[in-house]
Amino acid sequence: MTDSDSSPQVAATASPSPLGRFYPWYATIVLMVAYVLSYLDRQILYLMVGPIRKDLHISDFQFSLLTGAAFGIFYTLMGLPIGWLADKHNRKKLITAGIVAWSIMTMLCGFAQSYGLLFLARIGVGVGEATLSPSAYSFLSDSFDRVRLPRALSVYALGLFIGAGIALIIGGEVIGVVEKMPAMVIPVIGELRSWHLVFLIVGLPGLVVALWVSTLREPKRTGVVKFASGNNGVPFSQVLTFVRDMPLMAISLFIGAALFSAMAYADSWYPTLFMRLWGWNVQSAGRIVGLSSLIAGPMGMLFAGWQSSRWIARGKTDACLRLTAWAALGITLPAALLPIAPNATIMAALLFPFKFFIGFTPVLIPSALQMVAPNHIRAQLGALFLFATGLIGVTGGPILPAFLSDYVFTGPNALPHALSVTAAIIGPLTFAVTWIGLKQYRDRYRSMS
Repeated sequence: MTDSDSSPQVAATASPSPLGRFYPWYATIVLMVAYVLSYLDRQILYLMVGPIRKDLHISDFQFSLLTGAAFGIFYTLMGLPIGWLADKHNRKKLITAGIVAWSIMTMLCGFAQSYGLLFLARIGVGVGEATLSPSAYSFLSDSFDRVRLPRALSVYALGLFIGAGIALIIGGEVIGVVEKMPAMVIPVIGELRSWHLVFLIVGLPGLVVALWVSTLREPKRTGVVKFASGNNGVPFSQVLTFVRDMPLMAISLFIGAALFSAMAYADSWYPTLFMRLWGWNVQSAGRIVGLSSLIAGPMGMLFAGWQSSRWIARGKTDACLRLTAWAALGITLPAALLPIAPNATIMAALLFPFKFFIGFTPVLIPSALQMVAPNHIRAQLGALFLFATGLIGVTGGPILPAFLSDYVFTGPNALPHALSVTAAIIGPLTFAVTWIGLKQYRDRYRSMS
């Protein structure tokens, strides 16, 4: 490596977290709580399909745009510049600001009187939530060594299912109580219905969590690239170089994870299936879908984190990608059968293996990526992962089945058939796409040792 102004010099890698033996785990728990809150704010919407559609006079496809286009696209796009900021600036402060932003925007959803205003507020929620995971991935990567990192990320990622479970179980109960209350009329703003009040209730706790996150200590960056010119800026071109040098590995990490997430985010329609097909009320649908999230999802995450760490310790360096590929096959059967199950009991039972396998990707792919990423672009690569999963998964996962249901399939079972066909096609494709990068990943891992 030359000594010119444009050439980076890699600083010696420091030992993992200087903050003490237990403090990194404490910080992981705090960030996990923030992740819980983010999923609570985004998932609560799925229990209110009926009243929102009725009050705003919109279709399934239009409703899906509130999670896909409004939330998903902006959550995806903003992750890239935020990842760049996280590679240069204090990650704790970025996360704190993001929590405040998405909490305020969630509460603003509670004042929306039109589809357009609700759409704009959901954009704000997506922008705020985009700050969390790129910054958290980088934060935790500087707090743990490569063997313990999957375990730490599995704890952080528990927030996904805990937040979704709380949103569905407690959210269903809250909705059941609030919907019995008479509508409130506020001068200038107008009439607030039950779903408005739910947004106001779930948005408030975020301000407290933001204050808690602000008390964390920023870990020292390890393996940081320093530029001879004194400019510590990290151009996005270095991220593109990383992707270009290992194209098959990049396809597995980003496209494989994105396809997997498309199957996972299709579950946003499951509470609606129980209500439409089997006549369940919102509380019952919320309880069973939320319970499966709280039980099977964390089991999958913890299994993936601990099993991959065991394999890595034994020398199986591609453990994270390999487990993801097998999980893609594992999730295909329940994902394809669940929407067309002959009764509600079988549908409910299939939720548990489905949620178990969903728990693999949020742990394994970020772990795999952080273990082969140079420190100075870790957050940006984490943001690129979120960009891919957001564009295809968060955005496409809810929208594709809704589009097929409204414009391809017909009849009362249009949505179940759309969900089933989508899973049957995407599952095997995900396995193949994830598997092709294993060799390049092993090579890259060895070069980082």
